[in-house]
Amino acid sequence: MNPKELKNRLDARKSGSDDFYLLDVRNPNEQEISTIDGTDLLIPVAELPARIGELDPWKSSGKEVIVYCRSGARSANACGVLKSTGFAKVFNLEGGILLYSDEVDPSLAKY
Repeated sequence: MNPKELKNRLDARKSGSDDFYLLDVRNPNEQEISTIDGTDLLIPVAELPARIGELDPWKSSGKEVIVYCRSGARSANACGVLKSTGFAKVFNLEGGILLYSDEVDPSLAKY
């Protein structure tokens, strides 16, 4: 999923016409620097296998999970973990929060 698609989905979710979960897999110190408005949960990618239970309601509801990190690499790995545990609708934010900042919200701090 590219940044502009995510922005459109976030706008649609605010109006109630879309429903998905936005998962940040960065570390807490990174989230303190900047975060995408509408993020539902932070689980660092290294903790994801141990904390997968926190996401089970999402899997059982069949809702999409959109995953992001700083540049897209960690979130791509996280998508693999989620798919291997039965999540069917998982999408990686291409370019992560850095590309999102470039293309959608330049007010987000880069690091």
